[in-house]
Amino acid sequence: MQALTTTASPCAASQPQQRVSRRGICSAQARPSSQAQRQDADTMAASRRGALLSLVSVAGASVLSGAAPQLALAASPVPVGTYLPAAEGMPGFCLYSPDGKKTPAIRAGVIKPEPAYYQLALPSSWAELPLLNPLTGNFCMPRCEEPWYEFKFEDPKEGTVQLIVAENQKLGAKPGATLAQFGTPEAVVNRVGNFITGTYLDEEDVLSAESKQLADGRTYYVYEVYTPYSKTGGHNLAAFTTKASNAFNGLAYLLTVSASEKQWGSSQDKLRTMVESFQA
Repeated sequence: MQALTTTASPCAASQPQQRVSRRGICSAQARPSSQAQRQDADTMAASRRGALLSLVSVAGASVLSGAAPQLALAASPVPVGTYLPAAEGMPGFCLYSPDGKKTPAIRAGVIKPEPAYYQLALPSSWAELPLLNPLTGNFCMPRCEEPWYEFKFEDPKEGTVQLIVAENQKLGAKPGATLAQFGTPEAVVNRVGNFITGTYLDEEDVLSAESKQLADGRTYYVYEVYTPYSKTGGHNLAAFTTKASNAFNGLAYLLTVSASEKQWGSSQDKLRTMVESFQA
């Protein structure tokens, strides 16, 4: 998308400035009294104070309502179908693959292309949501103590998808640990369950946990979780894998897809397709 720019009005630029004689103005009017001058000064000061208070009130309201400029995109999301290429052999889906400047982790060289940084098929109606700076790792790259978020997309009628990345050690694994060294799918879900649900995860809420190869030939642990109490939505799908990193001693990738009961009923096939299409 091109950034909007403002230009000076051609009329304002072409009009010659007229010089006005201050002597002419002053000579045409009676000189005001000292008392009148003081009253005018008081009136102008009061007007300036009123204008300043109004600006402060507007600014304060904007902060309290969370109306920060970087979050303005949330008011007018742009469907990915308007700017992403179509996913080959997947009608109705687009291929999302970030460029070299997209996220703090990519710009810092933490995530490298092999040949893509990562990619995912998204339904064409979905739109990217803005992320707060602390969640993206923007303030801590290239060494972040906590997991960070690479992206978040949503369709209010269908669900939400996001990608969370962390250094292996932050999830309790040894440096350079492979997926198998992380443990079984059942063991790993206990480490990442809170990221899937947004709160916590009980073992009985895990409907399935399996090891399988996805589109890129890499092995993933794939989960389906039903958690009516979660912050992310009652139905959750996830794919977890590990990957070597020059900046870290291995990175863990967790893709999560979430939906409410209503969303799940109409879009679960799309959500499963998204998970199957993910390539770390």
